[in-house]
Amino acid sequence: MKDLRKINLSFREIREGDYVKFVGCTKEQVNWGNNTDPNDFLVHGGIYFVEKKIVKSSHTKLIFRGVEGRFNSVCFVRM
Repeated sequence: MKDLRKINLSFREIREGDYVKFVGCTKEQVNWGNNTDPNDFLVHGGIYFVEKKIVKSSHTKLIFRGVEGRFNSVCFVRM
């Protein structure tokens, strides 16, 4: 049985300078806050370096080194 006290909330821990892995994104997650669609630019399972983190009132955007766009942080896990 899964221990619910150990829920992975790694998306909340992402900081500038971290590496993150793209784990997938729904259309709703892309559209929330007018984010860039990562499926058009990133490789599922790919590792990316966070250059900038933009915290909004209801979501966080990530900007990666060498990649154009702003991506919803919920689509990534911290490495």
